[in-house]
Amino acid sequence: MSKKPLIVYFHRYPPEFETIQYPGMKDLFKELSEKNYRIVYLSMKGHQPKDKKLRQEIKVREIPLKVDTTNNFDKWMKTFFYYLFLPRTLAELKALKPDFIICKETLPFVPLIVSKLKIPMIADISDWWWSILLGNKKFGRVFAKEMEKIEVKKWNKSKVIAITHSNAEGKVVESKGMPKNKIKVINAPLYRGVYFPLDAAKERKKIDPEDNSWIVSVHGIIHQSKGYDQLLEWWKKLLNDHPNWKLLIIGGAGGEAWCREKIKQLGIQENVIMTGWLETQEQVNKYLNASDCLLATRRNTEENKGIIPASLYHSLLVGKPTVITGLPGMSEIITHKKDGFIFEPDNFNSFKSVLEEIYNNPVESLKIAKQGIKRGEDCFDPKIAAIKWREVIDESLKAKSI
Repeated sequence: MSKKPLIVYFHRYPPEFETIQYPGMKDLFKELSEKNYRIVYLSMKGHQPKDKKLRQEIKVREIPLKVDTTNNFDKWMKTFFYYLFLPRTLAELKALKPDFIICKETLPFVPLIVSKLKIPMIADISDWWWSILLGNKKFGRVFAKEMEKIEVKKWNKSKVIAITHSNAEGKVVESKGMPKNKIKVINAPLYRGVYFPLDAAKERKKIDPEDNSWIVSVHGIIHQSKGYDQLLEWWKKLLNDHPNWKLLIIGGAGGEAWCREKIKQLGIQENVIMTGWLETQEQVNKYLNASDCLLATRRNTEENKGIIPASLYHSLLVGKPTVITGLPGMSEIITHKKDGFIFEPDNFNSFKSVLEEIYNNPVESLKIAKQGIKRGEDCFDPKIAAIKWREVIDESLKAKSI
């Protein structure tokens, strides 16, 4: 009797943290187990308590590095050591003799190094790290683009299937050198039962004690690739006509100090509030519900054209009017004034007009937001995503056996 095929889930962070980053992971493991696959999760150790139930369903192999995923400095320091440990980690990966690898770690060179094993694998396209790290300057953007092309072209020479989360993202990968037949589009799943409408009067009182403000929120890890610099500059301009508007920045981590300094430079401290990093998604959900309008923004650059950020999933399920930057990826999800609102990238007047339309038409805007809940549930079902991932693996292993 032959052994069940072995799949290795390869990631920097432990499974407890990955369930937050990738809400469909448990559904994926369940789907694979039911279809007679064995699963090994290979990562660093985590600081948080181990999820015993999760670890009963899979085997976890940990390299001798422990990372605190709530500490940005520790994450970057351990990432440096993670690279130093890669030869050892790769040897351990090879020793497992996997039939298939799910490479969820997209840091520069990591999928490329893993692909050298010539084992069928998925590279999950979630972040273009070259552009994230170097994209703030013109030369950096040009260099990042070339490095991404080099990596993608080398993936093509190995047994790599690229999974993207939007058709637009698929086109970006194709433009970097991956043939269309090796690109699979599967929408990223969202959590069920974490983001939903609720009464957040307590949080609202903290933000707006006088109850005379209109509150627009943006949430997630603060990074300039998301267009925070542009958003803050635009907010200063909006205050000329709307002094009672407040921007609530939910979250923090890497760019929190930069963001606070930018707010101070612009002199908009009274109209921009920062919560700092929130420990739980339940807290994030409460602050989203305390808002009148929600933003899911990205800078208008190539690496963002296919992105569908997690903030969009969360915002839609809260049932508040959700506004997106009109980039190709997010625009696949939202239809303007049907289930959300879209402003033209790099166009302040468009941004202002959309917000004013929501502000001046609250009843109609909430009706549209209710349609956004259904749209989010339809697009980002974790069970459907799990089935599609498993089908990609089935197809790949079948082709290998022929």
